[in-house]
Amino acid sequence: MGIVVNHQKTSGTPPLDRTPIANLIWPESGPTLGEALSHYQNRADQLNRMYDLNMQLGEKPDLASMIESFSLWLMPKVKELDRVRNSNNQLERRYHLHRQLGEKLDLASMLETFSTWLRPHLDHELVAYRHFSRNRQYIACSCHGPHRQRLIDAAEYILDHTPEVGEEGALDHKGHDGFWYRVTQLSHDEDRLLLIRRGAPSNRSSDLDDLVAEMSEELHGPIERALTYEELYDQARRDTLTGLVNRRVFDERLNQEIANAQRYGHPLALAYLDLDHFKAINDRLGHADGDDALKAVSKALLKMIRGSDLLARTGGDEFALILPNTVEDMGFLLMKRLCKVVKALNIQAPGADKLGVSIGLACWQPGLSVDEWLKSADDALYRAKAAGRSTVCI
Repeated sequence: MGIVVNHQKTSGTPPLDRTPIANLIWPESGPTLGEALSHYQNRADQLNRMYDLNMQLGEKPDLASMIESFSLWLMPKVKELDRVRNSNNQLERRYHLHRQLGEKLDLASMLETFSTWLRPHLDHELVAYRHFSRNRQYIACSCHGPHRQRLIDAAEYILDHTPEVGEEGALDHKGHDGFWYRVTQLSHDEDRLLLIRRGAPSNRSSDLDDLVAEMSEELHGPIERALTYEELYDQARRDTLTGLVNRRVFDERLNQEIANAQRYGHPLALAYLDLDHFKAINDRLGHADGDDALKAVSKALLKMIRGSDLLARTGGDEFALILPNTVEDMGFLLMKRLCKVVKALNIQAPGADKLGVSIGLACWQPGLSVDEWLKSADDALYRAKAAGRSTVCI
């Protein structure tokens, strides 16, 4: 007798359940499978610890040995807890430092911010940083008065002698008894970070070493960013050929010096300088020789002025000079010397006169606007050109 199989679909057959197998094993609602496994693992570890403790305590016949056994059992747990707490504190310190440094762009504000952040963790009087190859330095000092300048001088003395990384000891400079310094670095032998504090560290444990290593690691990136920013900022404010500041810096400084002169009553002078016979050098010797002439003139002029003066290149062969605390007579004598210095360079194109400079000098007076002052100096320059060149007019 054969068996007949009916392939016809019965209307009462339930539809096939296509729910993913993973959802049948673990529902979508509630904690994830990983979270549940982690929870049960932690619970299992806790039960194992309690089981070990109960086993050890169960073997002790009296209270003293039981407490001793409990203390031995508890000690590694406390150490682990301290380790985790210290790690969390370190992460929190790093977070706050990074957040504060991230808001700063320049080296000065970054070192000041770092010093403020460091003080609750390591009391100090001074933080100094110097990058040797980039010739950058800043000193943040919390002291005031004459004591501040003496500490700054001591810091510069230490950094000038390129101290070894890890060098530390008593600050034996005059008037600094009781101060202690320590040197570290942020990048490979390119810089030094100097800390000066009052009194030697109370302990020579690894805590101070760890903090110094931690802050060195955290400062490296932000300081590198600040140095790069300052280099780009400086490049944008300088003439690429001569290295002198450009017109933008001149305008900014001019307004600052006027404000100082108004506030303190200091004399202030301004000079416009224009090279004579420079076009002949460009036309007959070429622009390369013209560039060399501009660099030579800039270098010669810089040697003749003070650090408080500002020399800017404002055009092709035009310069401007701001002279704070300079009266008219002293300014005139300086301008005459500048004319002689440029002539002494002996730069000359074939068939042309020697390179010289004509200068117009004007002193600022109360009530004089910036535009009026600039026009006065410009008019004096035109008179110097008309008077035969290589001369000074006021």
